[in-house]
Amino acid sequence: MKLYYAPASSYSQRVLIALYEKELDFTPIEVNLFDAESRNQYLQINRFGKIPTLITDDGEVLLEASIQIEYLDSYQQDIPLIPKDFKVNLEMRMLERIIDVYINGGREALFKDSQLPPVERGKKEVVKAKRLLEEACNLLDEKLANRTWLVGDAFTLADCSAAPTLSYLRIVYDYQHLQNLTAYFERLSKKPSVEKVFASGREQMKQMLSTLKYPVEF
Repeated sequence: MKLYYAPASSYSQRVLIALYEKELDFTPIEVNLFDAESRNQYLQINRFGKIPTLITDDGEVLLEASIQIEYLDSYQQDIPLIPKDFKVNLEMRMLERIIDVYINGGREALFKDSQLPPVERGKKEVVKAKRLLEEACNLLDEKLANRTWLVGDAFTLADCSAAPTLSYLRIVYDYQHLQNLTAYFERLSKKPSVEKVFASGREQMKQMLSTLKYPVEF
């Protein structure tokens, strides 16, 4: 198995967390999409130029992080990341989509806004994205009132998605007022698989942020 990835990519980190949780052997291949030659070579593997890409032992090319994690779950079922119970599975998928669309999407909108001149910030589409992000964070906070992980006692695909998203969200949005969500992120950060992924991506992220016109903290 091969994983084409970038250490600071939140989508790459989702899949890496799953791989480490399942203790699977794989060949990591780092991709530099900012280098023209490296990018052109990678486009031969992934026509969209997005990371990560997982290539199975059979040579099948899998795109999209959530699909890759589903494959890993079927490949090795000893440490499940996909609930077998239909209702729990459905809730997991719902929360994963909420994290991706509203929290990660809102994070990206706020980050782009932070890189505009101050007089150009805060347009209505950004205000809307922030409102949806806040509603999504409030929902997670409510869900986590009596739960260890997003859908209960078991660590799932939704938690793989939440870890890097909530980590990078702190750059543009402080959610410390949400006690359950904050405590949940602290639990996430202490998992060995998550710690390993965060450590490997930290330096690259710091380098990327150091080049910004309007600096942000990480």
